[in-house]
Amino acid sequence: MVVRVFALCVLMFASVASAGHNELLIERVNAKFSYTWLALDKTIKANGYKAAYLQRCDFALNERHYKSDKYRILFFGQYDEMRRMSAKYPKLSPFFPLKITVMEEGVHTLIIATPPITLLPLVKTDEDRMQIFRWNEDVKSILKQVKNQYK
Repeated sequence: MVVRVFALCVLMFASVASAGHNELLIERVNAKFSYTWLALDKTIKANGYKAAYLQRCDFALNERHYKSDKYRILFFGQYDEMRRMSAKYPKLSPFFPLKITVMEEGVHTLIIATPPITLLPLVKTDEDRMQIFRWNEDVKSILKQVKNQYK
């Protein structure tokens, strides 16, 4: 029990120190959109997650006369974990699956995610907090891995 509490404290400190609850996780990738998109899909799968849905946003923005390059959102997750958490905490359901936004910006591509630690106030047990911290670390790692493929 002491080890679990210590591990929770270490994870909480590391996550809070590197990204506040109100900050986004953002990486600028030195590659065009299509390469970044393929790398993201591959990296998500390599980290044990499954892509659920792709939402294209660029057409809707262009229809409203906004200038946009490629802009998409990838929904992904580990469904058994998210189903369990949604059943236990129905208020979490709107936040699942997790999301990463991919947006082309000239010769670069931005990959952006809301840190899962923003969900901490909605859970009550240490075990569930540890799950959210693991998702947070996984999302940060996925973004870094994609960025590092194109240094």
